[in-house]
Amino acid sequence: MTYLGVPPKGRRRTDLVIAGVLLVVGGLASGLSRERQSRVEAIVRGTALYPFLQIHRASAERMQIAARASRLQAERDSLVQVASRYRVLAGQALALRSDAGLDSLRLGSVSAAEVYPGRPRVGDPNVFVLQGAGLGDLDFPVGVFTGAGLVGVARGPYGRGVRGEFWTHTDFRVSVITEGLETGEGGIRGMVRPTRREDEQPVLLLDGAPFQTDIPPGTVLVTTGIAGVYPPGIPVGTVRALADSEAGWMKSYIVEPAVRPEDAGVVLVWQRPDLPEIFFPDPEGTGADSLSDLVNEPDSATALAPGP
Repeated sequence: MTYLGVPPKGRRRTDLVIAGVLLVVGGLASGLSRERQSRVEAIVRGTALYPFLQIHRASAERMQIAARASRLQAERDSLVQVASRYRVLAGQALALRSDAGLDSLRLGSVSAAEVYPGRPRVGDPNVFVLQGAGLGDLDFPVGVFTGAGLVGVARGPYGRGVRGEFWTHTDFRVSVITEGLETGEGGIRGMVRPTRREDEQPVLLLDGAPFQTDIPPGTVLVTTGIAGVYPPGIPVGTVRALADSEAGWMKSYIVEPAVRPEDAGVVLVWQRPDLPEIFFPDPEGTGADSLSDLVNEPDSATALAPGP
């Protein structure tokens, strides 16, 4: 009679024999040189363990595919929400421009690309490479984002792809405005840059907020579109808390980024629209005879940009 949970004597004897054999084999293997140990390991992995390693690899790949599908579904849902939110506003803007006799607003277009492979590193963890069709005619630098928010900026061609920088890069800067917090000037503006505290993940820091105004936690910051590198209205992050230090007449806020670099898989690259050729006299002697020429002038671009 066998009690529940207690193996029979024959089974216990077999287990002891197997354990003894494994101990002997382990002792013999430990006495081998490193080169022979490597050879034995390669033989075992290529024979007895090969089916199990293949099953483990297939399972890991399936989990990665499932996680990627979930991220793509979340990005799609986010894009649907954004499109639904702004569809009415876009229709109203078109109607107003039509009544005013203006051409339709030029918003540019986007091209889909993939961060390859996963999160690549070109000598720097803050740098990525994009691959995809339609990236050959970009006017660098140009913004890169997903349905959830801003990822970074594409800087230039890199082999068959495009080299860019995540928002974690030390040179990253973007002009933002608060979304849903209306003031007399249409929202609180400032400049966002990356920052990092000890033993914490990198976050964003909002600089230049007026001292007399308070931005409550949870406020979403979106791009202003100033300078034409990023399209307007792209979420950058959410205000988390007031920074520890306040200097002069400005406040700084810790901002939780909308997209972490490790979550960037399939992204969108903005293709800015061409500026209309508006000809005008040149009393200043800049040598520019159109609006697009003036904007392309390094010393004149800042003169046309709206104030912060």
